[in-house]
Amino acid sequence: MTTSGATIAEAALGADLDRIAILEREIRAAQAEQLRLIDRAHGWAHSAADVHDGSPQVEREFATRSFIAELATLLHIPEATASGLIADGGIARRHPDTIAALGSGAISLAHVRSLFDAVVGLPAEDAARLEAAALERAPHETASAFRRRIRRLRDRLHSEPLTARHDRARDRRRVCLEPAEDGMAWLSLYLEAERGVAIMARLDALADAQSAESSATRAHSKLDAAADLLLGRPLDADAAAHASPLGVVSPRVYVTVPVLTLLGHTDEPAELDGHGPIDAETARRLAAHAPSFRRILTHPHSGASLSYDRTVYRVPADLAGYLRVRDGTCRFPGCSRRAVGCDIDHTRDWATGGDTRHDNLAHLCRKHHRLKHNTRWRMSQMPSGDVRWTSPAGHEHLTSPEQPFTRLPQEPPWATAGSTERLESDAPTSDAA
Repeated sequence: MTTSGATIAEAALGADLDRIAILEREIRAAQAEQLRLIDRAHGWAHSAADVHDGSPQVEREFATRSFIAELATLLHIPEATASGLIADGGIARRHPDTIAALGSGAISLAHVRSLFDAVVGLPAEDAARLEAAALERAPHETASAFRRRIRRLRDRLHSEPLTARHDRARDRRRVCLEPAEDGMAWLSLYLEAERGVAIMARLDALADAQSAESSATRAHSKLDAAADLLLGRPLDADAAAHASPLGVVSPRVYVTVPVLTLLGHTDEPAELDGHGPIDAETARRLAAHAPSFRRILTHPHSGASLSYDRTVYRVPADLAGYLRVRDGTCRFPGCSRRAVGCDIDHTRDWATGGDTRHDNLAHLCRKHHRLKHNTRWRMSQMPSGDVRWTSPAGHEHLTSPEQPFTRLPQEPPWATAGSTERLESDAPTSDAA
């Protein structure tokens, strides 16, 4: 490249970088305004609920729940994320200096959220001192460096002893399972720091005992040791080779396997309840250890009865099994709670003439079941199983079944390659409700 060409490239690079910086400041200003608007809209949601009900007795809890659902479905984000935005909006109102710094572009949204996390639970005076000390250097720090510093500041400025805070935090300890791609998942434990360090030391010792040669192999050894311990499998390699892949754990779950996959004629993926697709070989291996199978057919004359009209209110087992596999999750927009932990709700209430049939029933988690009956969220269901929701603000959202079964021919399902019969395997696994 010639000298003149290099000069042109350098000038263009500088111009693009300047524009990137300008865009970043504009994005940060928009994020600050969004938090302000969310907090204001939250207030309007409460006012609208009071006006519609005609009484000041409307529970603020349901007004907030309804607004969380409204925001989540509008932005196509999880309700937990929407709830976080609403909480951030409320905190932003109490910390105008932080929002002003975000609006000017001096700090990023990651800085803001680190500070908001730090002030939660702090007395007002401690929070104000923390904010002032944290913002002093924040514009010159990366978000990760800022987060590390603010954690130290919080412990130093907090007027409540660490022992009391630790005891309160222990009440939130839990285990979380998050599905991942390619038939994998993340298993996380939120627990006391000393127990976490001790567990890692134990896994390090087990990995060392197996004389792993590479860092990758050692990481796999630690993971396998942790899984074997939790599943009750023997740690000895010879004994483990003859043990069940899922150890002593045997709760009931559903693995939905296309019948031709189970017979080995195709490799169509199966569905593991609470996770998603799994490969055919894994499905066949789980089926080999399943104590029983349940046959689910979607044709009214081929298996499960899909309608009981007005003859019964409680959903019979065969219809419930069909609905569980069809829905997969709670049918509220964006909700991923598995059907096994949900209520089966009459879309048109039984008390107002709704039938107990497949196209008037859908799974709703307890939170969204209560939301339907205590707010102005409304749902209707189509024969296909699609559910249309209308929010209090008039926005419409459509949710579709996880397994939209098609109707079957009269001949046996294995007679045609296009059969949609599936077998539910009550296979033992650790992912069960």
